[in-house]
Amino acid sequence: MLQRQRGAFNLVAVGILSALFAAAAMAALFSIRAERNLFAEGLDKARQMAGDAPGAVVQSAKLLGASESKMRRCVIDGKKVMSNTECLDNNPTSKDIKLRDSRGFEAPKKPVTPPAEVGSNPSIDKMIEKQLQ
Repeated sequence: MLQRQRGAFNLVAVGILSALFAAAAMAALFSIRAERNLFAEGLDKARQMAGDAPGAVVQSAKLLGASESKMRRCVIDGKKVMSNTECLDNNPTSKDIKLRDSRGFEAPKKPVTPPAEVGSNPSIDKMIEKQLQ
């Protein structure tokens, strides 16, 4: 019996692989439910930890505001660069780019209505008086 099982996966390896697959499936379902891409966010955080952060350029541009300076895309030393300071007008590969916020729309909020004042209903008062007599 052991000779037949020699090349097969052991139970621990199968358990670990199935747990990893289930975790990835759950992350996909959660990202669909929350309308976010958790895999892309995780990849962006990994890039930020490694020092190569393309998402940081967009975040810094949003912080500065579009009115202060334009974001540009250009090629510097053979690399594509998105910057508002390094891509100057004298660079022939420099092009203006538009930043778009893709978070979606929020529904308009309903105005808050004050609660109705507590008062007595005359018909209910008459019924109570009849019951008390």
